[in-house]
Amino acid sequence: MNIVQVSVGSVRIPPKEGSAPLQVMFNTSRHLARMGHRVIILDRKYSKQDPDIEEIEGVEVVRLKAIRLPVCARPAILHFIIAELNAVFFALSVSRYLKKHDSNIDVIHVHVTSVGLVIAVMNSKLREKLYYTCHLGQWIQEKGKLSTYEKIHLFLDPKLMKRVRKVIALNKSAQHKFISVSDIDNSRVVVIPNGVDTQFFRPDMQSGENVRIKHGLVGRSIILYVGRLARLKGVDYLLKAVDMLVNQSGQRNAAFVLVGSPSFDATEQPIDIPEALGFIKRYNLQDHVLLTGSLHYKEVREWYQACDIFVLPSLAEGDPLVTLEAMASGLPIIGTRVGGIPNQIRDGWNGFLIEPGDEKQLAERIGYLLDNKEERARMAANSRQLAEEEFDWSRVAERLLLAYSDD
Repeated sequence: MNIVQVSVGSVRIPPKEGSAPLQVMFNTSRHLARMGHRVIILDRKYSKQDPDIEEIEGVEVVRLKAIRLPVCARPAILHFIIAELNAVFFALSVSRYLKKHDSNIDVIHVHVTSVGLVIAVMNSKLREKLYYTCHLGQWIQEKGKLSTYEKIHLFLDPKLMKRVRKVIALNKSAQHKFISVSDIDNSRVVVIPNGVDTQFFRPDMQSGENVRIKHGLVGRSIILYVGRLARLKGVDYLLKAVDMLVNQSGQRNAAFVLVGSPSFDATEQPIDIPEALGFIKRYNLQDHVLLTGSLHYKEVREWYQACDIFVLPSLAEGDPLVTLEAMASGLPIIGTRVGGIPNQIRDGWNGFLIEPGDEKQLAERIGYLLDNKEERARMAANSRQLAEEEFDWSRVAERLLLAYSDD
């Protein structure tokens, strides 16, 4: 089978950190290539030195020339407009490539609304080959809580869904929402969760101890959060829970590590570093909260190996990769009942599910695990088992191939 994956056109393939759509795209591509299929990823040329074509782990990465305007962080409206224009410019280059090579392509897989919509509108003959994975967690949020930019994306999404062969949802909640809102047939929406590299993310006591020594955290209980510093991720509720645990419940040995930087995506409300630091100072949490900023993937892996508990208090999610990475690293997980998280956490077995926006419940569950070492160990082992059995990228690639092959 000849498979073309269309990148987002704003971050280089292969991804060196974060970005769920890119991780999904690249990891499924390399496993599909191992299964004997020809896989091409269409990416943008980011510099004149970029080769037109290069092979990475059995995957052909084709870099296309496309206009790219410099993106500014603020104001949000300008950031949004420029980012969308860049997506359109990239999509136009992709469309030209697809038209030229149509006869040698069986599957075209897109991951971004604006890019996919341009391709579908300009190439009606290609729609029977088009597959779209929707990574937007905002689908399951209440409309009244969405920003204008989020509403624009959710307005355009159904228009793309109606123009592709199949829509891939990351969880059942999203699947039901897609069907009801987009008015498309049930058979055209399949659920395929995200995955994790269980060889790269795995428990490693020695690496974890090295990180503890480096940051002066030997002997302390570490609670880890990995993700954008955005309100959508529930970071403000996590900081409130830290105050409850440290100042009210007396968990003075706890250290909370937040890995990530403020989101400059116009569709989100970021939590700026000065705002976070102001909260930390106001409640005397300087010795209990560490903001690392954005880190390389290998450094993030070391923090997973160093910590005792992982938390993700998001208000909305698609199918978060960070929880899967934490599971593969052998950690108990505390997450909210949103998006695909309930499919990753079996409440009471490998972690706890809590309600979104409830800092009290978050604090209570963290406190319980801090006080019960044996429970932490039991849940940690179960997390690793689940990651290996259900979420390894090889299994996700197999499910994706079934979706491509199913008529």
